[in-house]
Amino acid sequence: MFSRRKGRQRAILAGVVLLGVLSGGWLANEGLLDTGLQTTVYDYAISSAPARVRNQITVVAIDEKTVQRYDRYPLPRRVYADAVGALKKAGAAVIAFDVGFYSQTDRPEEDLLLAAAMKDAGNVILAMQGNAGQAIGDRTVRYTSVNQPIAVLRDAAAGLGMVNIFPDPDGRVRDSQLRVSGPNGATYYSLPLVAVARALRAEPKDIRIDGDRLILPTRLGEKVMPIDRRGGMPVYYASEPATPISLQKEPCKIPGEFCVVSLVDLVEGRIPANLLVGRTIFIGAHSLDAAADDYPVPNSSAAKMWGVEIWANAAQSIFTNRYPVIKQSLPVTALTLLLFIAGGVFLVVRFRLFGFLGALVTLGVYGAISLVAFGVGKDAQLGAGAVEAPSLGYYVLSVFWWVMALGYLLVEEQRSLSSTQATFGRFVNPSVARTIMDREEEGSLGLGGEEKQVTVLFGDIRGFTTLSEGMTPGTLLDTLNRYFEGIVTIVNRYEGNVNKYNGDNIMVIWNAPLPVADHARKAVSCALEIQGWIVSERAKGGPDVSFGFGINTGPVVAGFLGAKGRMEYTVIGDTANVASRLTSADIARRDQVAVSGATLAAVGEDALAIDLGAIAVKGRAAPVRCWQVDRLGAVANPNPAPPPEKPVGVAVVGGFH
Repeated sequence: MFSRRKGRQRAILAGVVLLGVLSGGWLANEGLLDTGLQTTVYDYAISSAPARVRNQITVVAIDEKTVQRYDRYPLPRRVYADAVGALKKAGAAVIAFDVGFYSQTDRPEEDLLLAAAMKDAGNVILAMQGNAGQAIGDRTVRYTSVNQPIAVLRDAAAGLGMVNIFPDPDGRVRDSQLRVSGPNGATYYSLPLVAVARALRAEPKDIRIDGDRLILPTRLGEKVMPIDRRGGMPVYYASEPATPISLQKEPCKIPGEFCVVSLVDLVEGRIPANLLVGRTIFIGAHSLDAAADDYPVPNSSAAKMWGVEIWANAAQSIFTNRYPVIKQSLPVTALTLLLFIAGGVFLVVRFRLFGFLGALVTLGVYGAISLVAFGVGKDAQLGAGAVEAPSLGYYVLSVFWWVMALGYLLVEEQRSLSSTQATFGRFVNPSVARTIMDREEEGSLGLGGEEKQVTVLFGDIRGFTTLSEGMTPGTLLDTLNRYFEGIVTIVNRYEGNVNKYNGDNIMVIWNAPLPVADHARKAVSCALEIQGWIVSERAKGGPDVSFGFGINTGPVVAGFLGAKGRMEYTVIGDTANVASRLTSADIARRDQVAVSGATLAAVGEDALAIDLGAIAVKGRAAPVRCWQVDRLGAVANPNPAPPPEKPVGVAVVGGFH
């Protein structure tokens, strides 16, 4: 299977798809991109399709205005007592403090005053906080110690809620920790969860865990919250961080923001009752320089969101039963990865670079549609539960596998091209093959030629008819191939271009299509060396094969001849015609090299040649002088023939066919 190109491609590309899906599924299962690529997608989804702000929650801010009014921070606890009294009077449903009352003040009477106000209101939830180390357990976080309100306040509170915030590795807060465990194994729930349970008249003790879901039974049905392995619930942020009160012209008039009012305005009776009645109230630091309780969130842009506002967003997620899950389920993610990787690889195989670009466009379109669907999903009916953000951070991995497939195909095609060129070169001279490919790339490959000064060699086997009568066709073909193999090896060394084979003869050209310096001398030296090789092969016991070579130098028209659908490179002209005539058996005798006067003049003065006389060439009025070359420089014919008994010009010259 791997020896054939198509089978090998299919197997390797199938392996790419399988490896891509398995690796992507493993990454998704382990959540290894949840705080990388996928959180980028998730944050964009939250920012582009935020939840709607409902009139269920009001944030009472401990802001600069409040601190300046009482001239101290932390505030006196009598101020909180006044705030609780004002909220009870206004009809607030729940009052949740994001304020730590973990130690007594220097005014115990104010602690008692606050406890009395809380007891009178009957709906106050106080903050508690885990510290001194943590360990992630099964859907919970375990603390070695927990800070709780002082006893007098704890006893007066309607409940306690954890206010620990867990930023992701990039510093952004995307979850609200719903469930934690203390050093004694006791279970505690988060401030927003306890506040919502109180508002819905549900009991935290009835909460149960079912796999990766935390379920709160209420009179209106169950609130089912997705939680991660540390008990974190994804918060569906409704708006960017609220505008500081000092910048608001009127309280709670900015569309799409939570209602945020100043604590001092509440205490002094400047907050309209409709902003408080029936609402869950969160009290905490907001727009306060003295407190470092603000964090980046998915839709906070360059600003940060105060902790009390994070709790407000978390509470609204529970109220509306809307939770943005960071990615789709593992089966959906794996199946979509399979479709994307396999589909993209198919496009790459079919259309190469354009297929790759098409796959990218498809991924982009899918991403846009998925984000639109996410935005539509968040507007579904109340109680629809989790809204899965598209797993685009994982689907982007498809691009890597498309690139791998494209790279493999390019390597495969390069191998195929090299193989084709090698195969091409076995049937077409390498220089011609190179010329063909260059012209094809330039768009100039076509019929036609150009005049060139070349040297042409023709070689013909002597006594071929007699030789063939004594051999079977297979043996004859093997013999010819053996000798042509040796001849071509020498021709290549001398930069010749084997133009064609024609049964028992061969045609070689120098200086076309590629230029060759001193081509006449190289042609003659090549012919002499070939004769020496043939003689040595016979001496080793080979068949009684001999060649005669005729060589001529002059102008020709060199180019592509034939039809547009089938053409070959050749040379045409009198020069080639004369070279073919020189192979006649009575001119280029057995084991000899015959050349024209033009060739002899071009090889230099160190040639040892025998004048053979003049021959008549068909189509020419004047005869052509020819010589037998026995030596050129250091290259000599090992079996030179004696001068002819009479000039060859009187012989009937049949010439080359």
